[in-house]
Amino acid sequence: MTDDATNEHERPHGFNLLPRDLTEEELDAAPVLKSLDDLVIEDLTDEEYEAFLTALGL
Repeated sequence: MTDDATNEHERPHGFNLLPRDLTEEELDAAPVLKSLDDLVIEDLTDEEYEAFLTALGL
């Protein structure tokens, strides 16, 4: 059998391209954004910065 046929996280065929839910261990290991300032891109024009804030919903 191939690895695909024995995969313990088997999902219906149509869903294979969708991301799966993270395990508790993966969630615990994921980085945490401490501040929105960490997302700020340096050297944006005022117009780009305003568009960026709008996209974030701020």
